[in-house]
Amino acid sequence: MPTSLAYLGVVTVWSTTALAINWSVAGMSFTAALAGRMALGALAAGLLMLVWRQPLPLDGASRRTYLIAGVAMASSMACTYFGARYISSGLMAVLFGLSPLITALFASLIIGERPGRGQVLGMLLGLAGLWCIFRDRVSLGPEAHWGIAGGLMGNVLQALGAVLTKRHGADTPPLATATGALTVSALLTLAGWWLLDGQWPAAAGLKQWGAVVYLALVGSVLAMSLYFLLIQRLPTAHVALITLITPVTALWLGHVANDEAVSAGLLTGTALIVVGLLVHQLPLWKLWAERMVREAE
Repeated sequence: MPTSLAYLGVVTVWSTTALAINWSVAGMSFTAALAGRMALGALAAGLLMLVWRQPLPLDGASRRTYLIAGVAMASSMACTYFGARYISSGLMAVLFGLSPLITALFASLIIGERPGRGQVLGMLLGLAGLWCIFRDRVSLGPEAHWGIAGGLMGNVLQALGAVLTKRHGADTPPLATATGALTVSALLTLAGWWLLDGQWPAAAGLKQWGAVVYLALVGSVLAMSLYFLLIQRLPTAHVALITLITPVTALWLGHVANDEAVSAGLLTGTALIVVGLLVHQLPLWKLWAERMVREAE
């Protein structure tokens, strides 16, 4: 697949994920929507492994990787799906954009990757943007604090899982890691649905089920595959640019496709978060530019 097409695919999928989550939880419980996504995603990833005749490593290190990544995925997505009931898809996507900043913080605390001054400034700008959004929670809805809390906790758990996977995980192939993690996550979320709900979402319509299928096949399996492809082919700075694009495109998409209001506080907070991400990634851009100069010489 051409790299440019893969890049466009990741931007498109990440821009639409929050809206699809919002649609899926509108017609069924958040536990049912999440369990359906994880179960279908695990099945699709397993079928791809069979079609491509790729073995699933089951040594101790690989099983540890699947467990860490799967638990992180299930817990973070549970918080995200819970929060999606209370805030707009655009705001949820903006909260997703904080993920690189939170991941960098955990990387500093757990594996000793010390942030530079620019990265610290980027984190502070992200916090300022979050403060602007939370201060505007009245216009976002009377229960927006639940949605913001859910989105933030989902980010924290996802970032923690990513760092722990890097520290303790094995060097398994990307599709195998995705399959193992999705399988663990599917088992956990199905158990959560059974214990907390246990009711088949009979009232859900085509729109809701379509969103679940889209998130399982496109949002989980395809997006993971394309993302790992970009990591292999492009400089890290180019891939990191995606997190600057998707909050803005998701806000616009939620406004156009879901008639979501965009308040001044949300716009200000989004702008601060995007600038914070840009400042945070400046060291990567400098390294990439220096490499380009050396290659040109």
